[in-house]
Amino acid sequence: MERGFYSIAVLCLLVYSCQGLDLTINRESHTKSGPLKICGVLTCEEDTNTSISDTTDKAHPDSIVVLKNISSMSVFKRVFSGTSGNAKDRRDVLVGSVTSTTPTQHRVANSRKIDADLDTEKATMRIEFLKQDDCTAEFTCQVRGLDPQGGEVVRSSSLVQQSGQTGDYVGGRSWMPAISLQLLSSLQQLITQSVNGLHRSMDDKFRGLHNDINEMEKDFTDRTGSLEYKIENMQKEFNSRTDAFENRNEDKINNNLNKLMQLDFKVSTELAQFRTEAKADIMDSLDTIRQRMRAEQREALGNISESFQRSLNNASYLLHSMESDFDFLRSYDRNNRDILKNQTDMIREMLTSGEVRGMCVVNDTSDLNKAPTCRRYMDVYRSTPYPHYIKLTDGVLNMEILCDTKTDGGGWIVIQRRTGRDVDFFRDWADYKNGFGDTSGDFWLGNDAIHNLTVRNRYELRIDMRVKNQDVFAHYTSFKIEAESDNYRLRLGSHSGTVRERPGSGLSYHNNQQFSTRDRDNDASSRNCALKYRGGWWYKSCYNSNLNGVWGLQGETSVRWDTGSGYVYPNFVEMKIRKL
Repeated sequence: MERGFYSIAVLCLLVYSCQGLDLTINRESHTKSGPLKICGVLTCEEDTNTSISDTTDKAHPDSIVVLKNISSMSVFKRVFSGTSGNAKDRRDVLVGSVTSTTPTQHRVANSRKIDADLDTEKATMRIEFLKQDDCTAEFTCQVRGLDPQGGEVVRSSSLVQQSGQTGDYVGGRSWMPAISLQLLSSLQQLITQSVNGLHRSMDDKFRGLHNDINEMEKDFTDRTGSLEYKIENMQKEFNSRTDAFENRNEDKINNNLNKLMQLDFKVSTELAQFRTEAKADIMDSLDTIRQRMRAEQREALGNISESFQRSLNNASYLLHSMESDFDFLRSYDRNNRDILKNQTDMIREMLTSGEVRGMCVVNDTSDLNKAPTCRRYMDVYRSTPYPHYIKLTDGVLNMEILCDTKTDGGGWIVIQRRTGRDVDFFRDWADYKNGFGDTSGDFWLGNDAIHNLTVRNRYELRIDMRVKNQDVFAHYTSFKIEAESDNYRLRLGSHSGTVRERPGSGLSYHNNQQFSTRDRDNDASSRNCALKYRGGWWYKSCYNSNLNGVWGLQGETSVRWDTGSGYVYPNFVEMKIRKL
């Protein structure tokens, strides 16, 4: 069957080879009256629109090369220098040529009249011979051009005329229609045999495919039955485990409800006792103060006016101090009532719904008596250098912190502040680890402290800035830094706020980066960004925000922020975090 297809391909190639470069000579029809008589006319033609090359691609010898454009056409006459007729004694002599630079030739020389024209798609050369020697000589027509891929193509066609031959010849051979009919008959026979063989092969393959389909159908039926059996067993096992899980969960829910009810009763009792004791202590303190004031007033009556005034001032100060303490206790009591109300509502919701929606764990009653913490909606009861800020001793860190009690409901722990040049932020790793500065002015809380806060609870981050006398801020839904073993790597949530930040700019550009200082290079750049830009930060390659840079400048090393459309240079910066 393969031999049949090969024969068809050979016959098709023979048919195609009849097209392409055409070289003919006519020795009889062209004559001229007078002393000069034309013995023959040689014509060479090539047309890229209709021709298919009789040469093949060397890389793909079975493919037919198509000529895209023509660059030159030349006609050579073969001349033998000796009498032996050997191939060594022959050479090709140029008769005429046209190229892309000389596309036209019309001349008479050596008893030959040459008319030739060439463009990129078609070339023609017509030569009239006067010498009998030319009319019986061997000629070669050669065409050069490019194929569609830009490769060079060379075509040639030879024509041999022996003396005594007449008529038209193509490629040195007479045109014989009988041979063409024989070729067509052979081609038809080969095609018929190939089609019959193809039918037999397709029948065999269809029978084999039918058998394969039957086997696959049987195998699929067997596998489906096995799968249904396994699914049924899995369903039974799942139902059994579900029943057991529901029974265990019901017991746990009942136990937890009992514990919550006991806890609610205990909290209510202790809170009532605390209120009674606190009220009694306050009343005792007020009575003592009143008695002290009366005694001091009576004593002051016998003194001079200056002594009386001093005593009165002292009494006023004590009264103001006690009022502040009373305001604090009232705020503390209100906060405890809010906590109790939230817990009671949560317990009531769980009891009514029958589902455990949360878990409240109190280790002991000392939680109600702890020192105040930085939280939302707390009152200011101490005077500080900055309004609405208080200094507290954090129980987790065992160190003093600064709490912003006003911004967006308050409860913000300030971890960084920049207001002037009094504190240098171009520090080493140890300083940024332990913190530096003073909460009354500019400071950095310390990477260890920030990590210890954010590793225990979820925090949000707010950055307040003042740019050109306008207060702006950036807010991030979550904030955390890893331990020193991971070089205090930054973890950020999504951004919002009044200071713009396009994707990949601002602080978001530094997300998931490790902290770097001048003596500890952890950035993604080949250079030390902290040393070059004179700060400690989560540098990458290198920054789109540099809030620990040099204060008061407007350059690469200064405190600045990339909004996505350019840098801004704030004259006040405060970074703060709040527990979620």
